[in-house]
Amino acid sequence: MGSDLTPDEQRFEDLRKRQRFIPPPPRIDNILSRLMSKTGYARVKSANALEGIWSEIAGPLASATRAGNIRRGVLDVICKNSAVMQELTFQKQMVLSQLNEKLEGQKVRDLKLRVVDF
Repeated sequence: MGSDLTPDEQRFEDLRKRQRFIPPPPRIDNILSRLMSKTGYARVKSANALEGIWSEIAGPLASATRAGNIRRGVLDVICKNSAVMQELTFQKQMVLSQLNEKLEGQKVRDLKLRVVDF
């Protein structure tokens, strides 16, 4: 069988035998999600959304507080003084329920309150 083939046909046959499985190209949604996580765009977008939601929920206390990051279901809240922190402690359950209603795709189960002068 190999002897009756021309040299060009033999080269083609050799190439055909050497071909390996070539995986399909990656899906565009996987590429975009990896790109967004590497550049931090998703985190910035969610932080901006959280700032707006926090100013609505905190009401008059919004000027004396800042919402930080959500890690493992705990929202880090920075308070200007201990009186504001104590007031948020009293309203914690109401704030948590309102946060969970307004946040999409994230569940906040606790608030970590700390006093920092900003």
